[in-house]
Amino acid sequence: MAILSHVITFLSAHIIEIALTLVIVHFTRNYFTPGVVRIPGPFLAKISNVWRFVDVARGRPEVTLDRLHREYGEYVRLGPQVVSVANVDAAKVIYGINKGYQKTGFYRVQQQLAKGKPTQTLFTTTDEDFHAKIKRPVSAAYSMSTVAEFEPFVDSTTRTLFGRLDEFAEKNEAFDIAIWLQYYAFDVIGEMTFSKQLGFLEQGHDVEGIIASLEKTLDYAGKIGQMPWLDNVLQKNPLWQLIRGGSTGAIARFARDRMHERLSQSDSRPNTPRRQKDFLTRFLEAKTTHPNIVDDTRVFAYTVSNVNAGSDTTAISLRAVLYYTLKNREVWGKLREELRSALQAGTITVPVSWKQSQELPYLDAVIKEALRLHPAVGLLLERVVPAEGLQLPNGPFLPAGTIVGVNPWIIHRHAVFGQEVDRFIPERWLRGNGESETEFQARRQNMLGATLTFGAGPRTCIGKNISLLEMYKLIPSLLLAYEVELTEPEAEWEVVNAWFVRQKKMNVKVTRTAQ
Repeated sequence: MAILSHVITFLSAHIIEIALTLVIVHFTRNYFTPGVVRIPGPFLAKISNVWRFVDVARGRPEVTLDRLHREYGEYVRLGPQVVSVANVDAAKVIYGINKGYQKTGFYRVQQQLAKGKPTQTLFTTTDEDFHAKIKRPVSAAYSMSTVAEFEPFVDSTTRTLFGRLDEFAEKNEAFDIAIWLQYYAFDVIGEMTFSKQLGFLEQGHDVEGIIASLEKTLDYAGKIGQMPWLDNVLQKNPLWQLIRGGSTGAIARFARDRMHERLSQSDSRPNTPRRQKDFLTRFLEAKTTHPNIVDDTRVFAYTVSNVNAGSDTTAISLRAVLYYTLKNREVWGKLREELRSALQAGTITVPVSWKQSQELPYLDAVIKEALRLHPAVGLLLERVVPAEGLQLPNGPFLPAGTIVGVNPWIIHRHAVFGQEVDRFIPERWLRGNGESETEFQARRQNMLGATLTFGAGPRTCIGKNISLLEMYKLIPSLLLAYEVELTEPEAEWEVVNAWFVRQKKMNVKVTRTAQ
């Protein structure tokens, strides 16, 4: 007992020195993490993930990372065990099929709570086997051939959007088209999933506060995802959930209510004529064809994925295409000429169909360039280095457990995209003067291989074709139906990066064109 008493007395007398020593030892171990120690980066980032937490919290981490890569090169250390990669060959390994690179805890933070339990979706699960298992029953529903069948849903929502734009045109009133494009994206995914627009365009405001909730969720995930253990202390703390009685997140609650509403309508109208099959119908069919995999909980998770992935990212992409087009009058002139010539020739109609849009090469170049310059995702697509480790091209060997990732904003400014990568130049996606077809196709494939707008490899966004369908239909239809002008052409939009790089303040005026 005397020895114990002496130990307690010593610890009490030197508690500050002991704590300081432990902190120094911890930071020193972080700094000298094997493999990563050889990669340059900010000093504070090398000793603690607090550095990247703060950087994300400031709202423009992609700007910071671009500066760091310009200063340090292809590899930048962003944390004790975190490496940002800007090497195309390394990216192909990290996101390659059957390479063994799993998603990190960053994605678990984004799992929505349903009755107090995290819901693993196609996007948020970190288990690759589970992902493959739950993707298989519904993958065909997201193929382009199937998604093209949803065109009537897109056209219906486009008509609703145009009805609202006509109101602004009649009043000659300026408005922020950024928010209306998000309303549009939400209503399209509502039509596709539940055969019903969700009311954003009709009501002209944030239905049930879901957009505000989504932005709050992204703000939380972006920051807390840099230090995922915080999520277990905060949102997913069992004690907190016990106090709240097993809460359900706003987005999950929104999807659940829409699903129940849709199912109750079907049950009450059994003899109605068969309508266009929506995603919910296809999910329920998967429940019948794959009963060992798909149950009611899984159907619900599929709908949550649709609402999450099918709204914000598509709205961001639509804004980017429209903004860069309107800001560059030469580009706008070329695109308008292509669209009007095709309309006069009768090769396209309004609304433009998916098939018709594929015959508009300059439109394709404009969309690809906008998505290159402003991809929706603005943080690392994090992966964990597998057991065999990773030999970085022209860099050190990284041991298993290291977190590596590519930020689309950085790789999209790689030299593979040519010169002036910070400028909006759709022509980089077209065959140049004096360039042979073989040379062009090789260059184009290299650019496509470095494009991470929708991710890459086995975890490529399953809703990619939904987003593309909306963009390739709405953008030409909108620009043919209206003269759209920025009210302040020299003004810059406002951007915040909280995992997704959201934009606002795209004030425009519209005028109906004579068809």
